Amino acid sequence: MERKQTRNTILATLTIGALALSALPAGAALPASTAKEPVEKHCVVTVVDDTDGVLTTGPETCFDTEKEVDAYINGNSIGQSAARSGSNVIGKHFTSTNYGGSSVTVLGTTCSGGVWRPTGGWNNNIESAKHYCGSARTRFYASSSCSGSGRSIYGDASSLGWMNNKTSCVRYG
Repeated sequence: MERKQTRNTILATLTIGALALSALPAGAALPASTAKEPVEKHCVVTVVDDTDGVLTTGPETCFDTEKEVDAYINGNSIGQSAARSGSNVIGKHFTSTNYGGSSVTVLGTTCSGGVWRPTGGWNNNIESAKHYCGSARTRFYASSSCSGSGRSIYGDASSLGWMNNKTSCVRYG
C-alpha cells in the first residue's frame, strides 16, 4: 500500500510540473540558475626588489581578460605600462590546466635566479604555466622555502601534473 501511495505522489508531482511548463508562453525562458559561475581574474605582479634572490612583488593589478593584461604590459593605454618600467614577463601561471582559469603574470628584469612565493589565491592554486625564461628552467615547489622535490619546466606546461594545486614557491632560472 505504501509503495503505491509513493508512486501516486511521484506521478502527481510530475503531472503538476508538466502542466506548469505547458502554461509558459512559447519562447519563454526558464529562470536562470542561481549558482554563480566562478569569476576569472587576470593579474600582473611586478618584482620591486630581489634582495637575496627573493622576488618581492608590488600589489596585484587585475583585469577581467588576458587581452587587458597584454595591453597593460605593452603600454596600450591601460594604466602605467610595465614595458616602460623595464620589466619583462618572466612567468605566467594559470589556475586550470591548458592555460585556463584565472592567471597571474610575473614581471621582472631577469630570469637568472630568484624565487616568487605566490600569495593569496595563487598559493596552492596553479595548474599550468607559460615559460618565458629561454633555456633556463622554471621550477615549482610545494615547500614555501623552494626546497625538496619539485617540478621543472623548460617550456610551456599545460599541466603541472602531480604539482597541480600544490605550488607554494616558484624558482626562475
